[in-house]
Amino acid sequence: MLEAVREIWFGEGTTYVRICYGNVYVDGEAGQLGDRGKVDGLDILSVNESNNEILIEVDGIIDKGRGESVEIIIDETRRQDISQQHTAQHLLSAIFLRELDAETVGFQMGEEHTSIDLSLGILKDDMIDYVERTCNELINDNLQVRRFIVNRPELEKLNLRKEIKREIAESERDIKLVEIDGIDLSACSGLHVESTGRIKLLKILRREKAKGELTRVYFVAGDRAVNDYILKHNLIAESALSLTCSYSDLPNRVESLLSEVKKNSSTVRSLSERLAIYTAKEIDESSSEVTFLEDEESILASIPRFVTLEKYLIVGKARDRIFLYGKGVDCKEVLNRVKEEFDVKGGSGKERGQFVFEGDYSVIKKLILKSFG
Repeated sequence: MLEAVREIWFGEGTTYVRICYGNVYVDGEAGQLGDRGKVDGLDILSVNESNNEILIEVDGIIDKGRGESVEIIIDETRRQDISQQHTAQHLLSAIFLRELDAETVGFQMGEEHTSIDLSLGILKDDMIDYVERTCNELINDNLQVRRFIVNRPELEKLNLRKEIKREIAESERDIKLVEIDGIDLSACSGLHVESTGRIKLLKILRREKAKGELTRVYFVAGDRAVNDYILKHNLIAESALSLTCSYSDLPNRVESLLSEVKKNSSTVRSLSERLAIYTAKEIDESSSEVTFLEDEESILASIPRFVTLEKYLIVGKARDRIFLYGKGVDCKEVLNRVKEEFDVKGGSGKERGQFVFEGDYSVIKKLILKSFG
């Protein structure tokens, strides 16, 4: 579609185009995502609205002036996704209210999932399962979703799921309504599918406590839900194949492996401590102020606990990380000296520090020994 430019200006590598209020959905309009697509071939980054005018931000520079026209191509696949999520939200909110007397007091659509805030302090697994199954049965029933406009006198005769804002109800504007046949009637100006069957599938992902006595529920619908199923199915199939077990045996297999890992970790800690005691004894007997070591991080971290010298610096290397442990020596000063000579990233306190160094460890040794000389 072509739209006349009301105003145009440039940001850092972007262009802002102000047009009359056309057939473009704004970010956050009716709680949903805004349109994306292209303006004169450049990607739309954001869409905002002010005083019945649309402000579109695009990625790149548009060589147009006021009064000229730009071509806007809307991403219809994205609109279909928004329509599925938004209608699913109406359905889910209606069923939560009907079955659990839980009102929806908040709604936020994101790029990956949608969430609603419910006036419900406790939401158990069996409650979620029941609501989700009920919604999917109604999706399968392919109920009609109707969009229409009413004036203020007509509005007063209708039983809306949620009362509309007072300033809107008392205004002279016509009100846009969305009705899911026999299930829900709400004021809404957002995008919606023509029937519940086009939602395809609704899946509740998780819930969490929100502020006060509210519960936040995250869900996906439509193609998002189908893609979520495919992703998780593939992950489970790959995991079962790797662990040579069936899908149903995965929880027990994972629990067994975690128990084994915990047991092995305990053994590793015990062996690391024994080796640390042995190494610490050698350091004490050498009475050296500076000791250089190369070992596993867990062993290096244990050694200072067993060194009895009044003054020492241990410089330990574990792969590409250098660890500093000191007593009577300021490790922070040592690291600052290293940073003067090499471009390394790391931090240090007085008695402990670390930094990343992928070069020759011997040059670090020489620098630190020289500092102590």
